[in-house]
Amino acid sequence: MKKVIIIVVVFALSFGFLTLVNNKGSNTASEQETLTGTADGFGGPINVTVVVKSDDIISVEAVGDDETEGIGTMALEQLPDLIAEADSTEIDGVSGATYSSDGIKAAVKNALESK
Repeated sequence: MKKVIIIVVVFALSFGFLTLVNNKGSNTASEQETLTGTADGFGGPINVTVVVKSDDIISVEAVGDDETEGIGTMALEQLPDLIAEADSTEIDGVSGATYSSDGIKAAVKNALESK
């Protein structure tokens, strides 16, 4: 009787260990994903690259080659970090750069919707 119990316990532990090892490498929910989006800013299209991990925004990069130097470019420099920090596009825009700010937030939303 003892041998049967020992064999059953060893089998159960082995099965549990093999299941754990098999599932360890298949956790796709924790992998980072790179998304892209585009929207209109003041001077033309604004393109963003958004890196997400599950539902968290890890980083945002924004490029708008035709945005006004010193005004729209401030939004391009400041908003990506604020969006990543807030983990949302629901942030205040840069004063004086409303169209550029709205374009960046819209481009990020477009990128996230493509997920």
